[in-house]
Amino acid sequence: EGIEGKLTVDNTITFNEKEGIDYAATTVQLPGGERVPFLFTVKDLVAKGNGNVFKPGFQFGGDFNTPSYRTGLFLDPKGRGGTTGYDMAVALPGLQSGEEGDDEMFMENNK
Repeated sequence: EGIEGKLTVDNTITFNEKEGIDYAATTVQLPGGERVPFLFTVKDLVAKGNGNVFKPGFQFGGDFNTPSYRTGLFLDPKGRGGTTGYDMAVALPGLQSGEEGDDEMFMENNK
């Protein structure tokens, strides 16, 4: 998905966003190195260029609104999410297999 809008040329090239990026999924790295799933949106972009012709060295930028969304419905690469009921590492479910000796693990998981 991309951004749509109106491009006008006067003394500068101006782009006014009408349809922005909604809920684009990405991963961000927090201070300390932890990586977390993150959703973001770009809205109300008004970008202006440093001239009225696209050519080498042309610069384009402006102000925009970026409300952030980090919902429990977003899944990380291992399929974990806040509202899915699955928030543990992939290998842990195998620890409770119903085999002999799993009684201690059953009691730990089912309190």
